[in-house]
Amino acid sequence: MRDNARMQETPTSATRTAWHVLGAGAMGCLWACSLASAGNAVRLLLREPPACGSDASITLIPHPADGLREETLLVPVWLEAARDNAPIARLLACTKAPDLLPALEHIAPRIADGAAVVLLQNGMGFHAAVASLLPRARIFCALSTEGAYREGSLHVRHAGSGETLLGAFPGSAEIGATELVGELGRGFLPVRAVEDIIPALWAKLAVNCAINPLTALHGCSNGELLDRPTLRGEFDALCAEIAAVLAGLGHPGLAATVAADATRVARATAANRSSMRQDLEAGRRSEIGFITGFLCQQAQAAGLPCPLNEALLTAVRQREQAKQA
Repeated sequence: MRDNARMQETPTSATRTAWHVLGAGAMGCLWACSLASAGNAVRLLLREPPACGSDASITLIPHPADGLREETLLVPVWLEAARDNAPIARLLACTKAPDLLPALEHIAPRIADGAAVVLLQNGMGFHAAVASLLPRARIFCALSTEGAYREGSLHVRHAGSGETLLGAFPGSAEIGATELVGELGRGFLPVRAVEDIIPALWAKLAVNCAINPLTALHGCSNGELLDRPTLRGEFDALCAEIAAVLAGLGHPGLAATVAADATRVARATAANRSSMRQDLEAGRRSEIGFITGFLCQQAQAAGLPCPLNEALLTAVRQREQAKQA
């Protein structure tokens, strides 16, 4: 096990960009590794680092598509306490959606004027709150199909190669995401800028609404939703209701494809355990409120029925409470 040569390069100060990564879970560690591989100065924000302001390494097991020569790498990063007072100009927030606002409130005084803040969370309904909390920052939304899971503290496996879309949150960032793609996309994780990120957010929300709650409640893999007849019936009915809600909310194009999109994703990730299932099994709070909960809120505000989604929302929340009791 050794540092990969690409990760040992030391760029000049003119090209070296400091990126703070908030959240040391699988995606936070994966992105910290990718940023470091491109020569960025990566600072992993922790509430209580083992040694505040210290050098550390993330153990990375790359995916073959990453183009990294070693089977296991030690990627150097800097551990920094969230309570530090150094300004933050580039922030990649990788916490779960329920933890996002509390974590950002903790470091808000450190966010520099004009800072770029990239939000990499599942679901919707929190972006405007972040823009309100950080009015002088430029807020960007990222959607990723990368797959990763932790094998221990600061130890991550890149389990599935995908793509990340990046776009400015409307009304927050005066310029588009192209400048950030040049920084985020220099590592081994591909990033693509999109002019309007909102349709992509809705598309991913719809697929997550169709897959995540069912897999969480039934304790099944994504592919079992398609292969087990009873689950397939629930899945098809849920997709139909999601499509009806989307059509009523003014997204007819997305409504027409949601069943096919959710089926494609479930088949492509057949062996995967959804993040919501993993959260429930581990006794953690899930992102249900920002996925199914957000869809239900929008439907209720528009007077649209969504009994299946409401039932799933209630069931997941009850399971969370039971696990945490």
